[in-house]
Amino acid sequence: MANPYISNVENDESARHMPDWRELVAILMERAWIGLAVALAVVALSYIHLRRTVPLYRSTAVLLVEAQSAKIMNYQDVFSANLRNLEYFNTAIKTLHSRTMMEAAVKSSGLMEHPDFFPGMTSVVQKAASIRPSVSIEPVQKSRLINVSVINPEPEIAAEFANAMAKAYIQQGLDNRMNTSIEAVEWLRKKSDEYRVQLEAGVLELQEYREKAGSVSLEEDQNIVIAKLKSLNEALTQALTRRIAAEARWTAIQTQFNENASRDHIAVQLDDEGVQSALHAWRKQRQHVAELKQRYKGEYPELAEEIKKEEALEKCFEESCELAVFALQSQYNSDKATETALQVALEQQEGKAFELARQLVRYNDLKRNVEADQDIYQAMISRMKETHAAESLPQGVIRLAEEARPASQPFVPSPGRVMLRGMLLGVVAGVGVIVLLYLSDHRFRRNEEVERALGVPVLGALPYITGKDVHDRGMFCHLHTSGEVPEAFRTLRAVLQVMPATKKARVFLVTSTQPGEGKSLVSTNLAITFSQNGLKTLLIGGDMRRPAFKAIFRVDSMPAGLSEVLKGKTTWRDVLESELVPGLDIMPAGAIPSQPAELIDSARMSTFMSEARDTYDRIVIDSSPMLGVSDSLLLMKHADGVIFVVRQGVTHSLGAIHARRRIADGDTPCFGAIMNGVNLKSLSNYYYYKRYGGYEYRQYQNPVIEASA
Repeated sequence: MANPYISNVENDESARHMPDWRELVAILMERAWIGLAVALAVVALSYIHLRRTVPLYRSTAVLLVEAQSAKIMNYQDVFSANLRNLEYFNTAIKTLHSRTMMEAAVKSSGLMEHPDFFPGMTSVVQKAASIRPSVSIEPVQKSRLINVSVINPEPEIAAEFANAMAKAYIQQGLDNRMNTSIEAVEWLRKKSDEYRVQLEAGVLELQEYREKAGSVSLEEDQNIVIAKLKSLNEALTQALTRRIAAEARWTAIQTQFNENASRDHIAVQLDDEGVQSALHAWRKQRQHVAELKQRYKGEYPELAEEIKKEEALEKCFEESCELAVFALQSQYNSDKATETALQVALEQQEGKAFELARQLVRYNDLKRNVEADQDIYQAMISRMKETHAAESLPQGVIRLAEEARPASQPFVPSPGRVMLRGMLLGVVAGVGVIVLLYLSDHRFRRNEEVERALGVPVLGALPYITGKDVHDRGMFCHLHTSGEVPEAFRTLRAVLQVMPATKKARVFLVTSTQPGEGKSLVSTNLAITFSQNGLKTLLIGGDMRRPAFKAIFRVDSMPAGLSEVLKGKTTWRDVLESELVPGLDIMPAGAIPSQPAELIDSARMSTFMSEARDTYDRIVIDSSPMLGVSDSLLLMKHADGVIFVVRQGVTHSLGAIHARRRIADGDTPCFGAIMNGVNLKSLSNYYYYKRYGGYEYRQYQNPVIEASA
C-alpha cells in the first residue's frame, strides 16, 4: 500500500513493491555481527545449561499384545477378550500407568532397599507416586507392541523398574485369569447340582406319564398306528376301485335285461370266458346244423342228431350266462361289503391316531425338557472339568517381547542434540534480532526502501566520497576523472538525459530532508559532470542560510552572490565564477540575508531565472533542506524538477516522507531520489551495490520509462 503521505498516484505500484531476496540478504549482512553475537550467546547458554543438567537415562521394556489367545486346549476360555479391539489395547496402556501397577512394580522390583531409589522416602506409596512421572507408556505405531520406558539418573534403576513394570502387568493378567477360572469352577459346580436335581425330576415325571398312558414308548405306538392307517387307506382305495368296477358291470347287465336284449349281446357284456366259450360252441353248431338242413331233409338221422347237439349247447350257454350273472352280482355285493368294513376300520384307526397325538403333545414336551436338562447338565460337567484343568495352564495374552537393559548413554541431555538445538535457536534469535532492529530503524539503507517510502525512483546510488576536506569531496569529479564516484555521477547524468521526464529539463533543484545529507556535494559534482559533457552549466547556491560554496571551491573572494543579485545591488553576470571549473559558471549564495524567503519570491528572481534559462543548457540549484524553511518550496517554481537527496544510514524515512509530501503539494515534479553516501567497504553494501567486478547501477522501475520504452 502506498504511504499515506504520498499523493502521487502513479507511484502506488512502486510503493507496494516488496523486498526481493537480494535486499533481504543485504538486511541480514548489514547487521550480521549483531546476529552472530546473539547466536554465540545462545550457544554459550546452551553449553552452560548442558554442563549443569543432571544426566537422565532411559530404559525401555517392550510388551507384545497377542492377536489371539493360544489355543492349547480345544475349548473357549472363560476369561475372553476381544484382543483385536482398540479399546482393549488402550485399556492395557491405561492400566500400565495406574497407581496400583506402580506400587506392584515397586514391591516386585526389589528397589525398596536400594540407596539411590528415592532415599528420603520409606513407603511404597510414596516411591510409586514419585517414580510415576518418569514412566511413559507408548504404543508402537502400526504394531501390537507397547513400550514401557523409565527415566532415572541411575541406568540400572531405570532398567530394573521397566522390567518390573512389564512383569508385574503380565503377572496381574495371569492372576486375574486364575481367579476368574476358580470363580467359574465354583459357579459351574453350583449350577450343575441345580440342573442335576431338575433333570431327575423331569425323568420321573416322564416315566409317570408313560405309565399313565399305558405305553412303554409312545413314539413306537405312534409309528404302528401310522403304519396301520397307511395300510388301511391303501386297502380301502383298492376295495373302492373294485366296487366301482363291479357296480358298473352289474348296472350294465341289469340295463340289458330290462331292455330284453338278446342273450348273445348280454354274453358280450358279461366278458366271461366260460360264457364266451359256450357261445362260440353254440354258434358253431348252429351254423353246422344250418348247412345240414340245406343238404338233407328233416328225417335224416345225422341231422336229427346234430339238432339235439345244438339244443344241448344252447342250454349249456344259457346256464353259463345265468352262472356268470350270479357270479357278477355276488362279486359286486362282496366288494361293497369289503369297502364298508374297511371304511369302518379306517375310522376307528384314525380315532386311535388322534388320541395318541393328543398324548404325544404332553409326552414330547416332557421329553424335550428332559433332553435339554440333560444336555445342559452334561455341558456343565464338561465345562467344569475343562476349567478346572485350565487353572494351572499359562495362557497370557501379553508377554515380554524384549527386556530393558541399562542405557550406556544419557537420554537427556543429549550433547549433540542440545548443542544443535542451541545453534538453531541462536540462528533464529540472531535473525530475529536483526529483523527487529531493521523494523525499528527508520533510516534509509537501500534503494528499495526509498522507492517504497517516497514513491519515486532512485536515479542513482552514489558511493561515499572520501577526501581530506569539503573541497576535495565537493570537486571530486573535477579532481578525479576515473573511479567509482565519477562513474556514478556520469551514470546519473546519463539517466537524466534519457528519462522521458528529465531529458528536456534544464533546471534541476537539488534538495534533501535535513542538513548534512550531502545535497551540496551532489549539486556541485553533478554540475561539474554536466560541464564535462560540453553542456554550458550554471551552478546556483540557493541555500542562503547555510552557504557551502566558499568551503567547497576554496574561494574567499566571493563577496557577492545570489542575495546581492536579488537585492538589486549587482547584476547576476557580475557575480559568476567561471575560472574554477571549465565550462561551469558558479553563482554563490552571497551574504546571508535576514529574509531569504522574500528575496526568492521576488520578481528579480523570476527575471534572473528567465535570463539564465536562455543562456545555459543546464542549471543546477543547490537548495536548502525541505524541512524547517520554505526556501526550497519557493525555488521549486523556477525549476523543471526536483532531485531529492537521501543519505544512506542518515536520512530518516518519516522526515523524508514529510519532505516528499511538501514537494508533492507543489506543481514541480520530483524526478527521483539519489542514494548518497553508500559505503562500499561494508560487506552488505558491497554485495548489494557492487557485483561483476564493477559498480552496479539498478534498472529503475519507473512506470513512465517503461511505458515510453
